[in-house]
Amino acid sequence: SLFLVLTLVSVFVCGFGKRIPILSFDEGYSQLFGDDNLVLHRDGKAVHLSLNERTGSGFVSQDLYLHGYFSASIKLPADYTAGVVVAFYMSNGDMFEKNHDEIDFEFLGNIRGKDWRIQTNIYGNGSTSVGREERYNLWFDPADDFHQYTILWTDSQIIFYIDNIPIREFKRTAAMGGDFPSKPMSLYATIWDGSDWATNGGKYRVN
Repeated sequence: SLFLVLTLVSVFVCGFGKRIPILSFDEGYSQLFGDDNLVLHRDGKAVHLSLNERTGSGFVSQDLYLHGYFSASIKLPADYTAGVVVAFYMSNGDMFEKNHDEIDFEFLGNIRGKDWRIQTNIYGNGSTSVGREERYNLWFDPADDFHQYTILWTDSQIIFYIDNIPIREFKRTAAMGGDFPSKPMSLYATIWDGSDWATNGGKYRVN
């Protein structure tokens, strides 16, 4: 099995003027899939997600959010993780199948001895013409320790942060029209087998 450990997300909803305390899992989240592959720790304030030969695992927020600051402390699986997709993201694809919004942090697996890369994605109103994938080499090993991954989403911009360092800024422009994320979204964290495409286009698969 491969293991992902995630400290539950802290959320600051823009415009409310106050920080929402970190909720326990049962107070703020629901399991999506994975049965026993999701294990709670620290009184429900941390989640251990795993991937085995049968299934991955994941969870979703019980609330929808329209803008905010969403941050999670994540430690990734170590060693050979080719084909393993780890995602911390927002989406409303379950409600808007043809014109959904999405904001993603994604890890697409790693080959032993290679630099880790992280991918960010943005979809607005189902459009694939703006905000698509951008990948970055990390300056650390995300499997050695916990690191903070943050999405700031306002009505005018989206900023991705790692350990409070901005790595990508995506500004809304008039030319985008409606193709900027503007509908309420749920918050997700998942680990799953993406061998067919994740690492070097599917060249390296889950072991």
